[in-house]
Amino acid sequence: MRLLLCLFTALTSTFSFAQQTITWESLRPQQTQYQTISPSDKALIAEIYVYSTAKQSRTLSPMELRGYQQRLELAESRGLNVDELLTQRAAGQQQANSVIADLNVDDMKLAGYLVPLEMSGLVGTQFILVPTAGACIHTPPPPMNQTILVDFPEGYELQSLYTAVWVKGDIKAGTVDMSVALSDGNQTVQSGYVVSADEIEVYQ
Repeated sequence: MRLLLCLFTALTSTFSFAQQTITWESLRPQQTQYQTISPSDKALIAEIYVYSTAKQSRTLSPMELRGYQQRLELAESRGLNVDELLTQRAAGQQQANSVIADLNVDDMKLAGYLVPLEMSGLVGTQFILVPTAGACIHTPPPPMNQTILVDFPEGYELQSLYTAVWVKGDIKAGTVDMSVALSDGNQTVQSGYVVSADEIEVYQ
């Protein structure tokens, strides 16, 4: 009986302290209906948008009115809320960059690629963590909900910008403007989250 109790205690302790693996997708706010509809439905909404925009500035011809009405009827038959989808479509860029404001996860780990900010030789204490190799280097930076500031006072020897790593620690929402030094000048990057890292190791 004592052996079983010890085994149960050991197992529950292991699960209690297991790190939570999070994904990059989980850092994006909940998707809107517009983001989840099919490409053909998005094309239909785009056509309706063109008609509705034209209607605000001029009188549509009889042929245009028929085309507009036919598309509205088709959207209704597909169960699409046109007004809501048009609003979501217009706000699409803002949604792509927004963060989960109340995100706060302790003892997590996330895989990605490091871009150095503060370095002493090859050892860095502050990085940007991004989901794809080479992001921010001579390319437009990822949206801020896919850009994370990592503080690691202990220091990590960066092997390569193209070496995937696990970053372990606590993550929370926090907008920070950073300047990345490149060979052809500095680039301003904005992060949506901050990690206080306990450990960084090569992804395996």
